[in-house]
Amino acid sequence: MATGHQWKNQVLGDVVVDSTQEPLPAPSVLSMAAAELDLKGITVEAALLGLAHEVSLPDVDLVQVGNTVFIGHKGKGEAKNKMVGRAFNVDTARNFVNNYVKYLTTLRAKGITHYSIDFDGGELVPVAKAIGKKLRDTGMQAHMAPFKSNAGYRVYFLLQPKTEKVAA
Repeated sequence: MATGHQWKNQVLGDVVVDSTQEPLPAPSVLSMAAAELDLKGITVEAALLGLAHEVSLPDVDLVQVGNTVFIGHKGKGEAKNKMVGRAFNVDTARNFVNNYVKYLTTLRAKGITHYSIDFDGGELVPVAKAIGKKLRDTGMQAHMAPFKSNAGYRVYFLLQPKTEKVAA
């Protein structure tokens, strides 16, 4: 578990461990991040058992960048290049943004063209906007839309934008 490099951070959760100072293994990141989530009555232990099962599924992509663990689910058939996912983070806000851009670059290299993630509340809106800003010179695009219920947001990433064919 993390030691001296933890501090409070209201945007990303109570426990933050700077990956440049103290890199953590994926199980530690997952358990620390799960302990910070509103699990709506589910115990942390039950949530971790569910995560252990989820990451063992054959179509699941698990990638760690810094002290952020990304879990993605690839589509099937015509949607095989699309993915939905979640991020479990205990890294600093700056590192989280950088970790996300590295992850999206990794997905693009794997042939993923579209990626989306949902989050509850509005606390991560500034982080999502920072990620979108960082993507400007990469050829990737980010778009964010609130849920109809206003309870959260979906962020869409276009990792390999289609280029228009120019007539010769």
